[in-house]
Amino acid sequence: MISNKVIPLVLMVSSSSMVFASGSHNGGHGHSAKDANNMHWLAPKSAAAEHNPIKMTRQSVDTGNNIYQQNCASCHGTRADGNGMAGMMMNPRPANLQAMAGTHPDGDFAYKINTGRGAMPSWKNALAETEVWHLVNFIQSLDKIPFASQQKGHSHDAGHEHDS
Repeated sequence: MISNKVIPLVLMVSSSSMVFASGSHNGGHGHSAKDANNMHWLAPKSAAAEHNPIKMTRQSVDTGNNIYQQNCASCHGTRADGNGMAGMMMNPRPANLQAMAGTHPDGDFAYKINTGRGAMPSWKNALAETEVWHLVNFIQSLDKIPFASQQKGHSHDAGHEHDS
């Protein structure tokens, strides 16, 4: 027979693992377990406010797509859904960029690409500044192309402060 002390211990351990699986991270965003692959952080406000100097044109988006497929698809997936082959082995999983497209400012994406964090490498020394902005245009276009018609997978709390 199971002791009355074992059951509360099992419940405590199993519920604490559910808290960790909920998708919380140092940036303070809370996501449900189903959105765990959308975990992300936000750039400091000053970086997020940076303006993209490259206009979003079909040519810029195509250039960004080429850069993305060469450098990002192995982790974030060819469809930018966070399901790349290399990313499948990561914990936390790479962000679902389809879900983030159109919900973050250009400067936020550029900061993340340049800075990196955790398993996400910094691309500052690997990509030219113009390549980063083309890549941002491609990411932002993901909510406008057919395979990106999935539901937006995350939200932000009003007044939320972000790590730098």
